[in-house]
Order: sequence, then C-alpha cells, then structure tokens
Amino acid sequence: MDRITVWADIRCPWCWMGHRRLRAALERLGTAGREVTVVRRSFLLEPAGPDSLDRTVRGAALNSWGMSEAQWEATRSRVAEASRRKGLGIEMNEVLNVDSRPAHRLIKLAVSRGFDPEQVWDQLYTAHLERREDLTDPETLRRVGKGLGLTGGDVDALLGSDDFAAEVEDDHREAVAQGVGSIPAYVHAGQALSGARSVDELVEFLSGTGARR
Repeated sequence: MDRITVWADIRCPWCWMGHRRLRAALERLGTAGREVTVVRRSFLLEPAGPDSLDRTVRGAALNSWGMSEAQWEATRSRVAEASRRKGLGIEMNEVLNVDSRPAHRLIKLAVSRGFDPEQVWDQLYTAHLERREDLTDPETLRRVGKGLGLTGGDVDALLGSDDFAAEVEDDHREAVAQGVGSIPAYVHAGQALSGARSVDELVEFLSGTGARR
C-alpha cells in the first residue's frame, strides 16, 4: 500500500488549494495497480488559539502580525488569484480569525463514523474559507455537522466532551517532532515536502524524483 500523510489546518487557504492539487496529482499519476491511502492529519497554526482579539484574519494581520496594508493586500490578492485558478472563492478580507480546534475535532468525529475524509476536509475548508462561517459557534458546527451526515446530537455530544481533543493535539505534536514548519506538509516514502506546491511539483514528489522539504 502506498501511503501519503498530509498535515494541514482548515484555517490555511494554501492547504485547501493543496488538498485539491494533491487530488489532481493523484489523478494524473493514476494508481498503476497500487492502492494509495491518503492520511490527513491536523496541524494547528496557533496551537493555543488565536493570539489576536481581531474578528477577521485581516484585522489580526494588520494589528497583531505586523503586516502593513500593502503587505496584506499583496497576500490577499495572491491567495484570491491562486484560489480562482482552482475554482475556489477565497476572499481573505472576510475570513474569520478563529481557533480551529473545534473544526478539527468535528473532522475527526466524522471520519471516525466512516465518512470520506476527502469530502469532510473539503466541506470544512468550504465553510471556513468560502462561506466564512464561525467554526467555533455551536450552532454553526451543528449545521456543518449535519451537512457531513452527522446529527445535531452527535455534534452536541462532541462539544460537551473532550472527544478527539487529544488526537488533534497528538497530530500537531507529531508534525512538530517531524520538523514540519509550514503547511500543507506531505510525507511519502520517507521523504517530506511542504508549502504551497503546484500539481507538477506534487507529481514529481510522489514519483520519487523531487522529494525535499
């Protein structure tokens, strides 16, 4: 079995684009008779939660992360243009600055119930980055969970417990231990690649001809 491990945070627009690009890379390569398993792991861009009280990512970037208006606009524009090329609608000015741990716990619950991880991750990316929903709000999480096929009771039970919290933290700690410093990060055949990569780069990496951090 061919195994690919991916670390990502649903807060990260490049991770969503990487999610779609990896799919395209695998489709281009084909399985050639091999069974390919993609294991998706949680990474926390801010492990202790947002260090800014700003409601939006734009506000946090300008007021807490040290970015100028010009720097932010360049970043926003680059993300918007790259996302359009992948058929996505990411407008970072209005994306909310939230703690992603509840969303990661919801992902793990859905996957544990047998739902397709590819679709689960894609729907959470959509909710956060395209619909710009608040994935720390219980009602929003119930609605998103129902869209995945869970019940409101499933989500309420998750939110009323610590279920999957340790698994999310373990994913993040393992990434740090392996030297993951930027996401998305891919590990395949003992080699690692990280950051925003093109489909061509991912094909090269998965073929074993361009593996590097």
